Amino acid sequence: MKKYDAVIIGAGQSGMPLAKKISAKGLKVALIEKRVIGGTCINDGCSPTKTMVASARVAHLVGRAGDYGVNVKEFSIDQKTIKARKNHIVNTFRGGAIKGLEKAENIDIILGKATIKGSNSIIIVREGQNDLEIKGDKIFINTGSSPFIPEIEGLKGTPYLTSTSIMELEETPRHLIILGGGYIGLEFGQMFNRFGSKITIIDKAPRLVPKEDKDVCEEISKIFAEDEITSHLDTSVTKINFENNQFKVHLEGKSGTKTVEGTHLLVATGRKPNSNDLGLEPLGVNLSKKGHIAVNDIFETSVPNIYALGDVAGSPPFTHMAYNDAHIAFRSIYEGDKDISSKDRLLPYCVFIDPQLARIGINEQEAIKKNIPYKIGKFFMKHAGRALETDETSGFFKVIVDPESKQILGATILSLDGGEVMAVLQMAMVGKVTYDKIQNLPIAHPTLAESLNSLMMQIK
Repeated sequence: MKKYDAVIIGAGQSGMPLAKKISAKGLKVALIEKRVIGGTCINDGCSPTKTMVASARVAHLVGRAGDYGVNVKEFSIDQKTIKARKNHIVNTFRGGAIKGLEKAENIDIILGKATIKGSNSIIIVREGQNDLEIKGDKIFINTGSSPFIPEIEGLKGTPYLTSTSIMELEETPRHLIILGGGYIGLEFGQMFNRFGSKITIIDKAPRLVPKEDKDVCEEISKIFAEDEITSHLDTSVTKINFENNQFKVHLEGKSGTKTVEGTHLLVATGRKPNSNDLGLEPLGVNLSKKGHIAVNDIFETSVPNIYALGDVAGSPPFTHMAYNDAHIAFRSIYEGDKDISSKDRLLPYCVFIDPQLARIGINEQEAIKKNIPYKIGKFFMKHAGRALETDETSGFFKVIVDPESKQILGATILSLDGGEVMAVLQMAMVGKVTYDKIQNLPIAHPTLAESLNSLMMQIK
């Protein structure tokens, strides 16, 4: 039985960098993966979806080329080519990830399904091979998450789509019904709308992306309505039928009952942690009510020498946060950093609708809930020079600041390239640059970032 210094279950965006960091110290690492190297991000998350979003944006710009004085007689969508381009990017990124791991010394990549049998023993079931048992001084779990499918009468057994399977379509849906008005539902809804599909979004919440401020949600709803995307909010799905290649979704809301019919159905109602079948409960590893592995600020579980990282541990479900989990765990465990922790770390994220929705720190509704004193500044893109020049004037910048210290507490950027602008404010927050210093800072003209001057001048 082979013994390792560290066994990592799951080659995702925590597992891969952690394996390389540990192996670089001359320690032996086993990296176990039951599906494909790279995790959700590379294979069916960030990389493929943003590749398809790029195709959708091109379709959108070509469709309004006349606004820019460019006359395009006609164009069509080739869903097979879009899929092939997506697959090429996935294969390229996955291949790069595999090469990076193979270059590293002291890493054994083992393909198979892992079950923990003791505090340091793992059984791996391998297809076409005998089961393998290994031991590890420390065990790290990075098994990620998968689409959550709700219990709805009639749904089971229908050819519904998930955020993974929808990217395998080789035809453009005539009418795509989406269950879920969160980030995943919005990205796919706008994407396929631009490919030519009729889109209907259904959600129990009273507004789209309810974690965002009300004015942000209202602006996104306005943008989607202008694109003729239909939203049924505050609405429950009571039953689903599938007959003659057609979905019939039965709805119940404040205005009564109704049905919506469509050719395709995407279930985008969230994700669940992949914590089942790992053998955790007999070991005494604690789980949350939602199935996340309970960890402390340096990702230790309730059992010594077993750790969990990324989505499965309830970390914010973003690649960059999973990567940061690996950094924190490594520094704490292998470099003895007593100060590093996941507590109170800044959370940046970007939703790749158009315009992009980017967030850093707290928003206004969180400040109110936590009784934090604040001032806000808000600057609309319809007044921004760069946005006017590119004719992309939807959205706004919004910043939350401390009235006493003048420190930036958070920002929401809903604009063209919003994620890039958000990163500038993130660095200002880390560097403790006060908002008044940004007011008169000379920022290159004409750029989107230049509008940060105007944003800070709106603080009241």
